[in-house]
Amino acid sequence: MNTQNPKVSIVMSSYNHTPYVKEAIESAVHQTYDNIELIVIDDGSDDNSPILLKELQEKYRFYLELRTNHGLVPTLNYALKNLVTGKYVCILDSDDYWALDKVSKQVSMLEANSNCGLCHTPVYFIDKNSKIISDYNQPTKKEGYIFEELLMGKTNIADGGVMVPKAIYEEIGYYNESIPLEDYQLWFKILAKYPACYLNEHLVYYRVHETNTSNDEKKMLEWEEMVINEWKDHPSFTKAKPEIYLRWFSKYAKYDKIKALTYLSSIIKYPCIYSHKNFYKGLKRLFFYY
Repeated sequence: MNTQNPKVSIVMSSYNHTPYVKEAIESAVHQTYDNIELIVIDDGSDDNSPILLKELQEKYRFYLELRTNHGLVPTLNYALKNLVTGKYVCILDSDDYWALDKVSKQVSMLEANSNCGLCHTPVYFIDKNSKIISDYNQPTKKEGYIFEELLMGKTNIADGGVMVPKAIYEEIGYYNESIPLEDYQLWFKILAKYPACYLNEHLVYYRVHETNTSNDEKKMLEWEEMVINEWKDHPSFTKAKPEIYLRWFSKYAKYDKIKALTYLSSIIKYPCIYSHKNFYKGLKRLFFYY
């Protein structure tokens, strides 16, 4: 181990991912970077994950803790507050995996840009057989002060592609256990104060399957609304409001037409909305989607 390189803590909360967890763990332990601690907590799996994890732990000698089910976010917070000792932190989902140079490249980026609150990368979406099905890399502003762009929905941060200095967690706070989109909410907290670094390489493979929370579009929309409304008093919200409400009008037109019209009535006075694709998309959904 080269202790001259800053230590990186990789945190994994594992739950019922027997088919995938070996691939995830091996993508962490085989990183080209040589100062890593891997912390794996099994959150009460009732499949064969605990047995497999014990076998992998014996082979690769990472930290493993088996405990009763507490949920993803409390488990991550427990690890961040009590177990992490690295300068930088990455969260690795137990059904995803990384390119083997992910950690090395992100450490180099953050070491060269010590003012940044996080470093993120685009991701590939993969199926249950680890076949790439699409990528997640919108052509938008991804680096610098992007809080306003995040509010407007003009940029995105792929959760699995993020590395955060431990000091940022200690300053900003940990994941909010009462909000389902815990990572999305944390990115707002960080980016309200710090710029982002962006490494334009696909270094993360994000698995898409029927159990992904992100498959429930209506719930995701409600949770997004909950998170963004926390920032109503932020100076950037006033500027971003037409874009935000227009986006919600367009999306809610599929699920809740009264709510969609409420958002539309709040921004009807803004001329900019009439040239936006979401305005016409929302109208189409409002009248023709049932």
